[in-house]
Amino acid sequence: MSIMRSLSYIILVISIITGGSSRIFAQQSLKVISYNILEGMVRDTTAGKKDFVAWLKQQNPDILALEECNKFTQKSLEEMAHQYGHPYAVLLKETGYPVALTSKYPIVNVHRVLDNMHHGFILARIKDYHVIVLHLSPHKYRKRREEIDVILQTIAAQPSQKRWMIMGDFNSYSPLDKANYADGKTVKWLQDLAKKYPFHDNLIDGQYLDFEVQQKILDFGLIDVLKRQAEKHPADAKNIIPGKNRIDYIYVSKDLGNKVTDARFLRDDFTKTHSDHIPIIIELKN
Repeated sequence: MSIMRSLSYIILVISIITGGSSRIFAQQSLKVISYNILEGMVRDTTAGKKDFVAWLKQQNPDILALEECNKFTQKSLEEMAHQYGHPYAVLLKETGYPVALTSKYPIVNVHRVLDNMHHGFILARIKDYHVIVLHLSPHKYRKRREEIDVILQTIAAQPSQKRWMIMGDFNSYSPLDKANYADGKTVKWLQDLAKKYPFHDNLIDGQYLDFEVQQKILDFGLIDVLKRQAEKHPADAKNIIPGKNRIDYIYVSKDLGNKVTDARFLRDDFTKTHSDHIPIIIELKN
């Protein structure tokens, strides 16, 4: 082999090795955000939601779950998602309070479920992850119990119980947070809301918080990633889960529990002002 051919061969091998390793490193983690954006990000009044898009570019999630995508269409969601680098987008419906899912990677095997649901949920596959984006009833605790039964039975009916992520606005309280509600302030707040809006039925017998929805999820074997992260890092727990009235969650199946490297509510100047919810961000070893 001539010197020139040898040199060309070495350059080719190096380029293959370095190119391959850069792809491997680029795929080492997966960043996921779930965000209730308040009636279609109504507080971003810029054309095309430019502020929201700029924030998403900065966060650079691989997968984004959205709740309350009011007034979005499939076309407008796709157009916005393209601006922050997600060529794939799925909207549950074009009326009411839809959920949505966007991704850097193809979203396949999509199921839009509206039957027996208040808002509905999306079930899909991204890479080798099963993803559910949901928004449970905000008004009736009995309806939320029925909805979570539908969702958990949907998971149970799938061929594999591994590599699941379930996220969104659950409108329900976790028994893992029960101590946070001992002062009775949340009960009083819900009682006052029921007086103002008589169709609200969010308290058992009008005086007790309902923990059954979240208990069913935990009994099913799913892991509350924020609670797990807070327990692993107690010194940082207040930054991971700030506040006490937690109704937004990301759950993962047990096989993904130890792959979560970061999980927290994402507080910054944008999220403090643009919704009545704070988004959750998690990262997983991919």
